[in-house]
Amino acid sequence: MTKSKLIILAWLLLLIPTLLLGLGALRLLQSEAARLASSNQATARDRALAIAGNIDLAVSEVKDGLQETLRSLPQQNLAEQLDTWKRSNPLVRNAFIWEQGRGLIFPDPEQPASDEEALFIRRYLTLFADQSGWDSTHTEETPAPAAEVNSVLAGRKELRQLAQRAPVAAEPSAEALQSSGKASAPAPAKATPAPAGQSGWRSWYADDQLHLLGWFSPDGGKQRYGLEIEMMALVSRLLGNLPADPPAGEAFQLLDGSDQIVHQTGQFESIAAEQPLASAAIGSLPHWLVNVYRKTATGGSGGVIMIGSLLIGTFCIAILLGGSLLLWQAWRYQRDAQQKTSFVANISHELKTPLTTIRMYAEMLGEGTISTPEKRQRYLQTIVRESQRLTRLVGNVLDFSRLEQGRKDYAVEAIDLAQWLPQLLATQQVRLGEAGIQLQLEIGPIEKTLESDRDALEQIVLNLIDNTIKYAADGGLLQIRLEAVADGIQLSCCDHGPGIPSAHQERIFNKFHRVDTSLTSRQQGSGLGLSIARQLARDLGGELSYQRVAEGACFILTLPLRRPA
Repeated sequence: MTKSKLIILAWLLLLIPTLLLGLGALRLLQSEAARLASSNQATARDRALAIAGNIDLAVSEVKDGLQETLRSLPQQNLAEQLDTWKRSNPLVRNAFIWEQGRGLIFPDPEQPASDEEALFIRRYLTLFADQSGWDSTHTEETPAPAAEVNSVLAGRKELRQLAQRAPVAAEPSAEALQSSGKASAPAPAKATPAPAGQSGWRSWYADDQLHLLGWFSPDGGKQRYGLEIEMMALVSRLLGNLPADPPAGEAFQLLDGSDQIVHQTGQFESIAAEQPLASAAIGSLPHWLVNVYRKTATGGSGGVIMIGSLLIGTFCIAILLGGSLLLWQAWRYQRDAQQKTSFVANISHELKTPLTTIRMYAEMLGEGTISTPEKRQRYLQTIVRESQRLTRLVGNVLDFSRLEQGRKDYAVEAIDLAQWLPQLLATQQVRLGEAGIQLQLEIGPIEKTLESDRDALEQIVLNLIDNTIKYAADGGLLQIRLEAVADGIQLSCCDHGPGIPSAHQERIFNKFHRVDTSLTSRQQGSGLGLSIARQLARDLGGELSYQRVAEGACFILTLPLRRPA
């Protein structure tokens, strides 16, 4: 299996569990958010039902008190008794007497005593004309608002149990009971038991408002008398059932049948744009609703999911980045180890080649079997050339070690480049000639002297020449140009060889990098020459770069006139 496949496999082994972990965490987060939302909604629903139940209890107490007073009224001067009761009780808006066959008797339909009585007569015209049932609880004059509400729990016992979960209105005082009608009506001359008969309440919609009408019939329905409740006075007794100071993020509304706000408590500024979390209908006040609003600190379940998703995403990204860094480090260490192994193999092979050549020619010269002076001279030149090659190779290894450890010392001196460069190249003419390379040297006008390290500069040039001999000998030409540039000098070394493949152009200056790393490569090398040359150039304050040309390769060395301290 190739290294790239191993890296991909390791990455998948890291990526897949991380994604599964992230998806599992998101699923759990969504489940928990849904559970919290459901719990909040259930709590708000119980809260709304409890408040609606308390309001029902309060309305029932008012109705019971008014009915009790209505039953206790004496039959003598009934119209006068009802009128006196209306004037003395703030809960009674209007009173009436109706008889079957005669219709409305009090107030007088022909001559109402006030505008309020006239409005009352017109409001209940169909009822008093016996065109609508007295026991009906809903009419068709105004449709119920299209709102989705929860059903109200039946039975006072269950309502009282729910009321323990929400603020409960204060018990009615003696004055409130008195105003409800239990003690406000004129007492009869004699205490007589309440007459038996039928009684009830009728809800009525007119002018988009709810009205409550209570009646009593002592004779089975032939005569009915009763009252209309003053809704404003009734509502004022119900407001205490809504929490006066709810916690932050919580608010309550009491809506009438037209969806108009009757009363609200809480900080609605922060939750004005939200929908009610729960609603409950008030059974004693048809189409009236109690709405509960609640805003969590994070903006609801959506905010919880968003923040949780960000945290999970950050966690997964941290795992992937950390794992990727570890994989990259492992790959880099493996690559360096392979490069060092290849370097040791190559350097050993390259050291062995000149040593074998030197030993072979030295033994032949020592045995005295070489008779002609020309052949002895050629053998000696070969020994010298291989010795120089061995010296350069050992020098590269030593310089690499010093550069890696930061222990390379530089001796700065003045160098006359116009004289130094031709002398250096003259020593390489034999090598270049044997490789079939023609040298062209061009030196431009250089007015100033270079102050740098002579040995480092020489090693840079020799490494560039070695690179040309190894890889560009087929081009047959090496052009070296030296010229002055702004604040320094520039030396270009260009060949006419095959050039450097595109895939290797960015890495040719990396240590241990070779285009062909096999031991059977046509040209041997350690992969350190260009890397050491660039590092030396940078230590001297300059730069060594590669420039692609139409034919061959070109290396550009730039140096300042004075090496930085």
